[in-house]
Amino acid sequence: MNILIVQRFDLSSVSCARRVLSQANELAARGHSVTLVDFPNPERPGFAGSGAIQAHEDIQVIPLSRKAIDIPGSCRRLANLDPKPDIVHLWKSYPDAALPALYACDRFDVPLHYDWDDWEPSIARELTGSSLAAHVTGRWDRALCRICDTCSVASSELRKTALEWGMNPEQLFDAPVGADLELFHPRPPDPGILEKIGGKERPVLVYAGQLEVTFYADQAVDMLRILDRKGIQALLLIVGGGSHEEDLKRHAEEQGVLISLYCTGYVSGDEVPRWLSIADVALAPFEDTLAARCKSPLKIAEYLAMGLPIVASDVGDVLNMVQHAGFIIPAENPEMMAICTAKILKDTDLWHSMSLAARKRAEERYNWKWHTDQLEAAYRKRSEERRVGKECTIQC
Repeated sequence: MNILIVQRFDLSSVSCARRVLSQANELAARGHSVTLVDFPNPERPGFAGSGAIQAHEDIQVIPLSRKAIDIPGSCRRLANLDPKPDIVHLWKSYPDAALPALYACDRFDVPLHYDWDDWEPSIARELTGSSLAAHVTGRWDRALCRICDTCSVASSELRKTALEWGMNPEQLFDAPVGADLELFHPRPPDPGILEKIGGKERPVLVYAGQLEVTFYADQAVDMLRILDRKGIQALLLIVGGGSHEEDLKRHAEEQGVLISLYCTGYVSGDEVPRWLSIADVALAPFEDTLAARCKSPLKIAEYLAMGLPIVASDVGDVLNMVQHAGFIIPAENPEMMAICTAKILKDTDLWHSMSLAARKRAEERYNWKWHTDQLEAAYRKRSEERRVGKECTIQC
């Protein structure tokens, strides 16, 4: 199958683009021919490395312009693809990606698959500071739910919303995020990483994720202060960078724990497992917002694959993801986070049982192979329905 994946990030500099890169790699490994849209941003320093997707010769990367004035040109470029796609897979509902995707569907008369993984109005509002941008993005989500032939949803909250908006349940496919099980797996602490942090003389707690929009690392800093009061000297490792990194450091300084905070800044996807390897407990704090409830957090999938015990907020699908691999606590509760983290650190048997449960959970469900099974099922369903419909029209 020839698959056109239209997304709207710079593949070389946006950390969450690892999701679509993983999808493309897995689809190509299964024998599909994949064309992947890229939106290069020269203002961002590259770190993810779009070259990582070149391992499969059946992946073609097409750069498009980020400027709104160039949307017609982007439409024309996708309309001239050769060979033609059998299906268009759209990730993110922003018009600069959605309009070219819809144009390609119309040009080639092929199905549209909408890959819905976030509550975009909240993200658009935080990125732009504009309520109008949030409203427009929300309208696009509604429109795409009506227009698309099939839709994969990353969370039960998104599934519920899609049904409320009138989608046929047969159009919906559950596709939470996954981890690369070959890249993310339990391993001894990486010596090079230990050297960077000055050795491991105290427990290491990790928060992985970007520090741009909808981040919650400040809760981990608050928890670190509480642990310190309880006599537990730990290092908080922040794996990821972003515009709020300095804000986080200021918050740590105000709490008196800056000396116990280590921020990696932006790191490539391939480097993330090396950093996670030195952690004793993984943290996933959230606020109980609609945006958080709609997520299937990538950090949790990768924590699970690494066999890390997790302390996470009870928001959205988090409880179902973690199960016996950690403790689930009320949202925005650093005190409880500290209590649970201390319990894991002090109980070796508990740590090992949670570690085994974490890896098993990743192998059972939260991996890119299971995720891609769902995508293929969605692709086949609508493509087959269209084929049968056309044959019926010809015979009639």
